[in-house]
Amino acid sequence: MADDPYIYLDHACTSFPKAPGVAEAIDRFIRTSAFNPSRSGYAPAQSTTRMMSQLRASLAHLLGSPSSDRIILTSGATHALNMALMGVLERPWDSPPRVVTTSMGHNATVRPLARLHRLGVIDLVEVRGDTQGRIDAEQILAEIDERCAIVCMTHASNACGTIQPVGEVGRAIRSRGLNTLLLVDGAQTVGILDIDVERDGIDLLAFSGHKALRGPTGIGGLYVSQRAFDGSGDPDAQPLQPVLAGGAGDASAQPIMPATLPARFEPGTPNTLGACALLAAVHATSPEQRRADLAHERRLIARLREQIRDVPALRLIGPEDQHLTTGVQSIVIEGIPPHELAAILDHEYRICARAGLHCAPKAHETLGTLASGGTLRLSPGPTTSEDEIDQAARALGEIAVAV
Repeated sequence: MADDPYIYLDHACTSFPKAPGVAEAIDRFIRTSAFNPSRSGYAPAQSTTRMMSQLRASLAHLLGSPSSDRIILTSGATHALNMALMGVLERPWDSPPRVVTTSMGHNATVRPLARLHRLGVIDLVEVRGDTQGRIDAEQILAEIDERCAIVCMTHASNACGTIQPVGEVGRAIRSRGLNTLLLVDGAQTVGILDIDVERDGIDLLAFSGHKALRGPTGIGGLYVSQRAFDGSGDPDAQPLQPVLAGGAGDASAQPIMPATLPARFEPGTPNTLGACALLAAVHATSPEQRRADLAHERRLIARLREQIRDVPALRLIGPEDQHLTTGVQSIVIEGIPPHELAAILDHEYRICARAGLHCAPKAHETLGTLASGGTLRLSPGPTTSEDEIDQAARALGEIAVAV
């Protein structure tokens, strides 16, 4: 099998291959347009500024944002989530604000919230999911009081794919006239699920460029609603405040960050190379194609489940209903630690799958897989074939029988 290509089933970690046109965009940009935007006035730099504006406009359209200025570009979802949490919570309060989160979060939210709680900055409430990773929206809403500054939800679990009711929670917060902000971790869903921040009442949405959007690593973003930052008011009185400061190419004579979006939250030289590649990725896929990709990935997962559900000692983790999950399937084979199972798939079958806790230990505690060291996660992508899924199913069956 040494000459056989690898079967890549780790798209929930990062997409591969990237979207058509991404490699060409990177090559073209680095050769012809790698200038610093929003700083210099000469024509080549202005072309880079226009490219950055085009990316914001494309992302705003994708997310249903009313303004492209409300798209803050970051190094990824982790950066964006920390920016949102620290920017809202690390400021003077009369008493520690309440934060409601769930047991299905990624460490990108778990760790900053744990730090703030440990320092006494916040009161933290965790709503626990069921054994399939599902969160009850009413349980979240029941925990919101007048002290609640943020509800923090992961849109879909990276461990098992379970989709959470963020729209139900967001719309309820708005209809009840609450000041609470809804922060959504969209790392697993932006680019594959239908998201409309206005419709769903989302105030802060963090996303990655390198997963379902099929762009490069090292770039992502944060959508900021008017409730989180209203540019018509006192900038220092808004719920979201900058956590980084530096040059922004705007209002340079002032000792504080500019009052306007997006400059207020984007100090320093941006990742223009990543931006041009992400723009190419976003333009490469239409809304219709994204819906088709999701349906394709769900069909592949259904095909996989059908072939492996009777494998001895193998247990499927997460909801069976494909409409409740993204294209992700976690499994456990009793008697084989997940990392050992992944190593066998890699070395003997040339199949790439991720094993372990997936940076989401609380999610695995909820799913009942923490003690076993997590799960083996298989996540197909738009280019994955039925034959590749069949090969993975056969491999898992052979490994399980050999135990």
